[in-house]
Amino acid sequence: MRKIISFFTWAIYLLIPMITQAASGITAPKVEGLPSGEFAPILGKVLNFVTSLIGGLALLMIIVSGIMYMTSGGDSGKTDKAKEWLTASIIGLVIALLAYVIVTVIGKTLGVSGW
Repeated sequence: MRKIISFFTWAIYLLIPMITQAASGITAPKVEGLPSGEFAPILGKVLNFVTSLIGGLALLMIIVSGIMYMTSGGDSGKTDKAKEWLTASIIGLVIALLAYVIVTVIGKTLGVSGW
Protein backbone atom coordinates (compact mmCIF):
# COMPACT_ATOMS: atom_id res chain seq x y z
CA MET A 1 0.00 0.00 0.00
CA ARG A 2 2.86 2.35 0.79
CA LYS A 3 4.36 1.66 -2.62
CA ILE A 4 1.12 2.57 -4.36
CA ILE A 5 0.73 5.82 -2.43
CA SER A 6 4.38 6.65 -3.00
CA PHE A 7 4.03 5.97 -6.74
CA PHE A 8 0.98 8.22 -7.13
CA THR A 9 2.58 10.95 -5.02
CA TRP A 10 5.75 10.96 -7.10
CA ALA A 11 3.78 10.79 -10.34
CA ILE A 12 1.77 13.87 -9.40
CA TYR A 13 4.90 15.62 -8.10
CA LEU A 14 6.71 15.00 -11.39
CA LEU A 15 3.74 15.97 -13.59
CA ILE A 16 3.06 19.36 -11.98
CA PRO A 17 6.02 21.15 -13.66
CA MET A 18 5.00 19.72 -17.05
CA ILE A 19 1.43 20.87 -16.55
CA THR A 20 2.40 24.40 -15.55
CA GLN A 21 4.85 24.72 -18.43
CA ALA A 22 2.25 23.49 -20.88
CA ALA A 23 -0.32 25.87 -19.45
CA SER A 24 2.06 28.81 -19.81
CA GLY A 25 1.88 28.55 -23.59
CA ILE A 26 4.96 26.57 -24.57
CA THR A 27 4.55 25.49 -28.15
CA ALA A 28 5.44 22.05 -29.35
CA PRO A 29 8.30 21.63 -31.80
CA LYS A 30 7.24 20.89 -35.36
CA VAL A 31 7.30 17.14 -35.77
CA GLU A 32 6.28 15.23 -38.88
CA GLY A 33 2.76 13.90 -38.39
CA LEU A 34 1.89 16.09 -35.39
CA PRO A 35 -0.14 19.25 -35.78
CA SER A 36 1.75 22.43 -35.05
CA GLY A 37 0.46 24.62 -32.28
CA GLU A 38 0.24 24.54 -28.55
CA PHE A 39 1.42 21.59 -26.55
CA ALA A 40 -1.45 21.87 -24.07
CA PRO A 41 -4.12 20.02 -26.11
CA ILE A 42 -1.79 17.06 -26.61
CA LEU A 43 -0.89 17.04 -22.92
CA GLY A 44 -4.57 17.27 -22.02
CA LYS A 45 -5.39 14.21 -24.11
CA VAL A 46 -2.49 12.24 -22.60
CA LEU A 47 -3.49 13.19 -19.06
CA ASN A 48 -7.12 12.26 -19.72
CA PHE A 49 -6.02 8.87 -21.03
CA VAL A 50 -3.67 8.21 -18.10
CA THR A 51 -6.25 9.30 -15.55
CA SER A 52 -8.94 7.10 -17.07
CA LEU A 53 -6.50 4.18 -17.18
CA ILE A 54 -5.57 4.62 -13.52
CA GLY A 55 -9.23 5.02 -12.56
CA GLY A 56 -10.17 1.88 -14.48
CA LEU A 57 -7.39 -0.11 -12.85
CA ALA A 58 -8.45 1.13 -9.41
CA LEU A 59 -12.05 0.05 -10.09
CA LEU A 60 -10.82 -3.34 -11.28
CA MET A 61 -8.79 -3.73 -8.08
CA ILE A 62 -11.86 -2.83 -6.00
CA ILE A 63 -13.75 -5.65 -7.73
CA VAL A 64 -10.83 -8.07 -7.24
CA SER A 65 -10.53 -7.20 -3.55
CA GLY A 66 -14.30 -7.72 -3.14
CA ILE A 67 -14.01 -11.16 -4.71
CA MET A 68 -11.03 -11.92 -2.45
CA TYR A 69 -13.07 -10.89 0.57
CA MET A 70 -16.08 -12.99 -0.42
CA THR A 71 -13.99 -16.08 -1.12
CA SER A 72 -11.85 -15.80 2.02
CA GLY A 73 -14.05 -18.26 3.87
CA GLY A 74 -13.66 -16.43 7.18
CA ASP A 75 -9.85 -16.74 7.21
CA SER A 76 -8.66 -13.62 9.02
CA GLY A 77 -5.41 -13.44 7.04
CA LYS A 78 -7.21 -13.46 3.71
CA THR A 79 -9.85 -10.95 4.83
CA ASP A 80 -7.15 -8.60 6.14
CA LYS A 81 -5.32 -8.82 2.81
CA ALA A 82 -8.57 -8.13 0.92
CA LYS A 83 -9.25 -5.11 3.15
CA GLU A 84 -5.73 -3.78 2.51
CA TRP A 85 -6.22 -4.15 -1.24
CA LEU A 86 -9.60 -2.42 -1.02
CA THR A 87 -8.13 0.47 0.97
CA ALA A 88 -5.24 0.88 -1.47
CA SER A 89 -7.62 0.74 -4.44
CA ILE A 90 -9.91 3.40 -3.01
CA ILE A 91 -6.93 5.64 -2.20
CA GLY A 92 -5.64 5.19 -5.75
CA LEU A 93 -9.06 6.03 -7.20
CA VAL A 94 -9.34 9.16 -5.04
CA ILE A 95 -5.83 10.28 -6.03
CA ALA A 96 -6.63 9.73 -9.73
CA LEU A 97 -9.85 11.73 -9.45
CA LEU A 98 -8.12 14.54 -7.54
CA ALA A 99 -5.34 14.67 -10.12
CA TYR A 100 -7.89 14.96 -12.91
CA VAL A 101 -9.79 17.69 -11.10
CA ILE A 102 -6.62 19.65 -10.28
CA VAL A 103 -5.32 19.48 -13.84
CA THR A 104 -8.69 20.45 -15.30
CA VAL A 105 -9.15 23.38 -12.91
CA ILE A 106 -5.62 24.67 -13.55
CA GLY A 107 -6.08 24.37 -17.31
CA LYS A 108 -9.44 26.13 -17.33
CA THR A 109 -8.29 28.82 -14.89
CA LEU A 110 -5.30 29.67 -17.04
CA GLY A 111 -7.48 29.65 -20.14
CA VAL A 112 -5.50 26.99 -21.96
CA SER A 113 -7.13 26.09 -25.23
CA GLY A 114 -8.06 22.47 -25.73
CA TRP A 115 -8.67 21.78 -22.04
